[in-house]
Amino acid sequence: MNPAASAQRLMLGTGLGLLLATGFGFISGVSNLNSVGFDLLVPFFGLFLIFGSFLVKQENGVFSSLFPNQDNSQLSEEVENELTQSRKDEELGDAWAKLEHSMLAKELEEE
Repeated sequence: MNPAASAQRLMLGTGLGLLLATGFGFISGVSNLNSVGFDLLVPFFGLFLIFGSFLVKQENGVFSSLFPNQDNSQLSEEVENELTQSRKDEELGDAWAKLEHSMLAKELEEE
C-alpha cells in the first residue's frame, strides 16, 4: 500500500476521532469552554491532524520526504534495490573475512 495514502488515512481518521471525542465531551458536560486546559488542546490537535492529512496528500509538501507517494511498482523496485545493496555489502564483508583468514593462516605457517 502507498505510504502517503496510509499516513493520510491514519491522520484524517485520528483527527476526526479527536473532534468526535471533543463533541461528546461537550455534550456530556465533561468539557466546557469556560476553563482553558487540556479540554481545548484535543480539538486543536484534531484540527492539526486533519490539516496535516491534506498536506500528506500533496506530492511536494512538508511530509513528502517522510511519506513518499509511491505505487506498488516503485515500492517493489525500492525494496529490490535495498536487498541488492545489502547482498553486495554482505559479499564484501565475506571477502574481507576470507582475506583476513588467509593472511592469518600464512602468518601461522611462517611461524
